[in-house]
Formats: sequence, C-alpha cells, structure tokens
Amino acid sequence: MQRRALFALLLLNAGKTVSCEQLISELWPSGVPSCGSNALQAHMTRLRRDLERCFGVEEAATRLPSSRTGYSVHVGPGELDLEVFNTLRSEARAISESDPAAAAEMLRQALALWRGPALYDVRDRTSCLYAAAMQEEEHYALTLEELVELELRQGNHERMIGWLKALTERYPYREKLLEQLIVALGGTGRKVEAADLFRRMRSEMVEQFGVDPSVRLSKAVQSMLEDDLATEK
Repeated sequence: MQRRALFALLLLNAGKTVSCEQLISELWPSGVPSCGSNALQAHMTRLRRDLERCFGVEEAATRLPSSRTGYSVHVGPGELDLEVFNTLRSEARAISESDPAAAAEMLRQALALWRGPALYDVRDRTSCLYAAAMQEEEHYALTLEELVELELRQGNHERMIGWLKALTERYPYREKLLEQLIVALGGTGRKVEAADLFRRMRSEMVEQFGVDPSVRLSKAVQSMLEDDLATEK
C-alpha cells in the first residue's frame, strides 16, 4: 500500500520532481524511520520494476526518472484520467454558451472517467493525498451541477428529475442540486411537489443546523411560484 501511495503522490505531480524530503514526510507522517532514504529508494525500485513489466526496461526508466533531489513520473497525453477529466471540463466551459449540447456531452465523458471515490485506497495514507482526494471529489460534484445546469437550459427538465432526486440523496446539503431539482419539478408543472420539497428541506436545515436556506434557493422557489401565479392570470 505504501508503494501505491508513493505512485499516487508522483502522479498528482506528474512531470514535476518531488523532493525526497517531501515524499518521506508524506509517507511516514508519524515519524521518519532512521533508514527513511533507503526505504524510499526500495519503494522506488519496486515501483520501477512494476512499470518495467508494463512498458519494458527502457521506457520504465524514462517514465520514472530519478535525480539527486527527488523523483518524478512522466505520463503521455490522455494517459492520466485526472488530466483528461480537467481538460474536458475546461473545454466544456469554453463552449457552454455557444453549444450547450456539445458541452453537456463533454461533461458526460468527463464524469464517465470516474469509477469510484478519488484515491479511495490511499487517500488516508497521507495528508496530501487526502486533501487532493477531497478537492477532486468537489470538482466531481461541481461537474455534476454544471451538467444538470446545461440540461435544464436545454429544457430537459423531465429527464433530470429522477437523476436529481438520486443526487440530492447522495449530496443532501448541496443547495445547488436542490435548487436544480426544484427548477426541474417546476418546469414540468409539479410545483406543489417542488414547494413541499423546499419546506421539508428548510425544516431539516433549521432543526439540524439552525440556519435557513440561502437567499438564492429561496428566490428560486419564489420565482417558480410567481411564474405559476402569472400564468394563472
């Protein structure tokens, strides 16, 4: 497991040299062993052998070079899912106004790269890996919200309701998803259900945390109900 954590630390800094001191302090946070440098070298030797089985001796040496100050790992374009995920997100944002359908497809491709929690088997090994995992989990949730927003802009309210109900159960305190579910329900004429959802959510927030929903969420509900009254008139 230590070797997997080491590889994860290097991949998070792909193309950059990570100092031996930083790697040792991350891998042995409770205290550096007297043979810390030797232990790190031993892990790197085993890691290089793992890569040799995948790529051959010469390419493994190229992908996992070492220097006097530290170690690095080199990956090719499209080989690291995290890089592809962030690239797709950036490209989707760039065209979200001009071509929301294409942007939504890019975000679906980005989300499909995820096969479970970020760094799930090593995230608790070091503070750096834990922080990186939490950051990427947040990026994942933001991407979900961005995809839903694009779908709603295209009028796909009905298609989003079931998915949004599942997402709000998974992320009960992400107000953006709750807002989007209320908008989707309102967009399909289910405004009583949307208002009831807001009331229940508000009651839970006040009871559990002593706070009211954000002004933005309250305005989303108010706007939906005002639109309904305007239509009746």
